[in-house]
Amino acid sequence: MYRRLDNWVWGLSRVEYALLTGTTAALGALAVGTVFGAPDYAFAFGLGLTMTVVYYLFNPNQRDE
Repeated sequence: MYRRLDNWVWGLSRVEYALLTGTTAALGALAVGTVFGAPDYAFAFGLGLTMTVVYYLFNPNQRDE
């Protein structure tokens, strides 16, 4: 299962990988905020947007082959 997920993630394009990362970060921030009683939607949106932009610009999913 892990290998299938890993291969799927490595197969994503630059934009898809950045969007996946940003969405995961935003949802994670919302989940943690909800658990602690005060979800901050502005923080979650800002974190998701920032992570998307950073991962798009630096493209850490690129393999040097």
